[in-house]
Amino acid sequence: MRIRIIDTDGSLMAQPGVMAMCAATGGDVVAARDLAPRLRLLAARDALAALAARLGPPEAGEITFIGSGDFHHLSLLLATRHARALSIVHFDNHPDWVRFPASLNCGSWVARALEEPQVRRVVTIGPASPDIEAPQLKGATMEALRSGRLELHAWTGLETFYAGPAFENAGASAAAGIARDGLKWRGLAGDDWRARIDAIAARLPDAPVWITLDKDVLGTGEAVTNWDQGRLTLDAVLEAIGTIAAHRPLLGMDVCGDYSPEGSLGMFRSLLARLDRSQRPVPQGDGASVNEATNLRILAAMGALLQ
Repeated sequence: MRIRIIDTDGSLMAQPGVMAMCAATGGDVVAARDLAPRLRLLAARDALAALAARLGPPEAGEITFIGSGDFHHLSLLLATRHARALSIVHFDNHPDWVRFPASLNCGSWVARALEEPQVRRVVTIGPASPDIEAPQLKGATMEALRSGRLELHAWTGLETFYAGPAFENAGASAAAGIARDGLKWRGLAGDDWRARIDAIAARLPDAPVWITLDKDVLGTGEAVTNWDQGRLTLDAVLEAIGTIAAHRPLLGMDVCGDYSPEGSLGMFRSLLARLDRSQRPVPQGDGASVNEATNLRILAAMGALLQ
């Protein structure tokens, strides 16, 4: 396993255990703080191209840490620079599936991924945020849900208004109960976790899998993030990744969800931030130590899975 750190915001540089493990395993640090103002929340094309050039050629079996969840859309660059068919399994408290604006941002990168022909399927696991309510009214990529190229497995069962023709998601029909007047997500909470994940893994297309983990899918005891947080445990996430790896080869993984102050975002990014997320206060205590403990557990588990 090769460890790579994209230093967007200094959050990982403040984790000595992670930095030591990166160095000990021959990993590298990609300097990107100069690009961060043009990458945070929304990726400017020139900044994204500059980052791609700094990354160099891709290698299978890499795990890349990218800092705050404000940079989660960099996952698309990391996954698709591998010029081959793949599926993406996405652990997140948010669906990141918005089609508009037609840019690469932290709320739209899943929709952008589904525009890439090499991406066979995206499976999102764990959202507990209000973003999944009335998805058709919030710009979600409904066509991909209907076709099964996008599966979403919410944390809690939720009946949500759906205005339009009968909704059917062939790829995730076992994960959603359909009513004439609405869509009901079948929640993960209280369900048989192993059976659900095993079924998800068994349905994956015959292609390698890219894993992307936003730590805001975890509770506050295991992550301190810039976003509202979900209900999954790290044990559950790591168990799920192990199950997926037993069905399909893992191409690589990225991890975000470390905390960093957002600083000055400019007018457009500030507006995007206010529209796209519940604002949270600066966390109390040492968020870096909480995140470092979780990152080290991720590295210990993934060492046996990413070869």
